[in-house]
Amino acid sequence: MLMRLAILLAALPVALVLHLESTSIAPLLIVTVLTALTALMPGSAGPALLIGYAALATAFADGHPLRLGVLIMIPALHLIHVTSALAAVVPVKTKIEPAALKAPARRFAIVQAITFVVTAFAAFVPSGAGVGLVEVLGLGALTVVIGVVALRI
Repeated sequence: MLMRLAILLAALPVALVLHLESTSIAPLLIVTVLTALTALMPGSAGPALLIGYAALATAFADGHPLRLGVLIMIPALHLIHVTSALAAVVPVKTKIEPAALKAPARRFAIVQAITFVVTAFAAFVPSGAGVGLVEVLGLGALTVVIGVVALRI
């Protein structure tokens, strides 16, 4: 039951960001339905639909690609992914010991650290029509280096 509650709590900032960035109530309703589906059936397509919808809605919204809503959405959607995966394999009434969550929490933190380092690097890459191949290759190389270092942690 704890994992399903975590899914609901992780979906709150997603719903809030999508609602604040929209001019209608439709994104809030869609996220609410997909969150309920995800919490009730975490092993279904619900988590993928919720994460995919939120990512696409955010990607096509107006505003800077690195706005606060996007930076909030990244860890929230990842947390939905992690908690849904755990909820899908852990029976509802099982008591989860905190030690059992240590490895998933560590992986979550590592992935978020990598993501925000790449995001910080991307913030300094020039945008527009003049973006060169060197900048894109540099971002790719940084991602590979961070990934290799993370695998050794």
